[in-house]
Amino acid sequence: MRTPLKSWLPVKDWGIKLPAALLAGVVAVGFFLYFNNRLIRHQAAPFLTFNELKKFSQNPHPGYLLEKKLQRFWRTPLISNEAHYAGTKPSAQTDPQLGPYLSLATWNIEKSIHMKDAITAFSSPEAFLALIDPEKAPEGSDNYKTVLRQRDLLQKSDVILLQEMDIGVKRSGYINAAGELAKVLKMNYAYAPEQLEVDPVYMGLEKIHYDNGSVDQEQTDYFAADPAQYKGAFGVAVLSRYPIRRAQAFQLKTQPYDWYKGEKPKIGFVEQARRVGTEVLFHNQITREMKMGGRAFFRVDLAVPGLPEDTLTIINIHLEIKCLPEGRKAQVAEILSYIKGIKHPVIMAGDFNSAQEDLSPTSALRVAERAIKKPENWASAAVAVLIPQALIINATRLIGKFTKNYQDPLALDIPVIAPNTLKPLFNMIEDYRFEDGGAFDFRGDAERSTGAKEGPLANANQRGIKGFKTTWSVERPVLLLGKYRLDWIFVKSFLKDPYEKTGAYRFAPHFGETLEEMNTSLKIKISDHHPNVVAIPFGEPHIKTVQGTDSMNASLEVPVTGVHPIQAIQGTDSKGAGSPQ
Repeated sequence: MRTPLKSWLPVKDWGIKLPAALLAGVVAVGFFLYFNNRLIRHQAAPFLTFNELKKFSQNPHPGYLLEKKLQRFWRTPLISNEAHYAGTKPSAQTDPQLGPYLSLATWNIEKSIHMKDAITAFSSPEAFLALIDPEKAPEGSDNYKTVLRQRDLLQKSDVILLQEMDIGVKRSGYINAAGELAKVLKMNYAYAPEQLEVDPVYMGLEKIHYDNGSVDQEQTDYFAADPAQYKGAFGVAVLSRYPIRRAQAFQLKTQPYDWYKGEKPKIGFVEQARRVGTEVLFHNQITREMKMGGRAFFRVDLAVPGLPEDTLTIINIHLEIKCLPEGRKAQVAEILSYIKGIKHPVIMAGDFNSAQEDLSPTSALRVAERAIKKPENWASAAVAVLIPQALIINATRLIGKFTKNYQDPLALDIPVIAPNTLKPLFNMIEDYRFEDGGAFDFRGDAERSTGAKEGPLANANQRGIKGFKTTWSVERPVLLLGKYRLDWIFVKSFLKDPYEKTGAYRFAPHFGETLEEMNTSLKIKISDHHPNVVAIPFGEPHIKTVQGTDSMNASLEVPVTGVHPIQAIQGTDSKGAGSPQ
């Protein structure tokens, strides 16, 4: 159920008599405030033409005027409040225990390739049924019900953060991926370009060859773009039922990997072996991806009445994957430096690419250099020299480190012996304070988390049997290998301490869930990432605390594992139907 929120415009009928002079003054102030806070209806920087992109493909520095146009493109996010101006009004979903709340989703939809199916998942419960694989989720089975329940949660989203959104790229049918979804859902949206696809193969400037040197014309034609439709934009987007006050975007100063220089050289033997091994073992392909640009800062301020300053800030995250964890930590440090002065609630979410690995092209020299720099390798060598049982000791240490760190970036970091290279990033976010003293909510309460899990971040991000539920997978995982938790949600509400148990739960994250089954039970996965959702109450929720269990599930006699409490209370249509009221 949704409850209408107050109007966005100044009140026209004052309902009281005022002296003429005072009334004139009030009206003047009202008009000033109205026009000073008018919402942008549509904004977009000019896209680069195909010929201009060709120049960047051949030379990353083609001249002052063209480079200036590119800089303007990076710094001018696309903003569309067309839904607002068409009369769409935001409203709050309500829940018996949470009260009015906001539902947020974040999803990296892999290169927008299956955007058509993603739009179906968000908008059409009936059409979505045709996407389900009957062998993976037979009709009537528990998994089938879970898939429909998760799809219903996705459709209820009030704010949607998206990564890897294409505009005018052949692989996704040249569509404006985020714009198409916003149009179907009647939502406002903002888009920030991160990169431009300028690979000569994509642009038809370079032919693909067989191993014997002859041209593979079929593959060359398959990848070559249509100059009339090609825009080459790759970026991030925020969709919202609430109007967009403003948006800010620019390239980060911290770019641990150069997607132009790093991708252009021919790969060596070690990198070729890695790519072949990845394809054989996990059925994942690693290919060249020449791009202009890198990762971006993207802030979107939404007009949400009732919050301080009637504003909610969204920070859409898409960190670098082709670097070591310290590179991503540096990117987050830069992002945090830009938002310190915000005094109202903030949601920072998206694809943090929080893996231990570096997927940038490698070489024998780089492998050797990094091996020398790792203290744990020196520890292994010392054990091998000094202790007869070295093989057993080192093997036990490696297995212990893997088990300790598996899907848990918050696991203890034991330098040299069993390091956790992801922990410094999460420690930095945990220790971060805004200028008003606010902190990101790291709480994990059984009665406020999916699956009744306790532990840091459990309220915002679903925990699993060990660590957190994975949000990304290779095409064919092998046992515990090839699955990671890359996507995260962090919420600044009204806490001064990340673990403040007696602190307010107003606008704090509740029941974060990873919608893995909804994605993996389809005939064709929509993305290699799974969507994540969270519920955030506008007021102080009234949740009954039951020791050691999820009170919402317990009171309804609903199984704890895999069930989202809010939806259990509201009920779901067994055929997957149901849209926001």
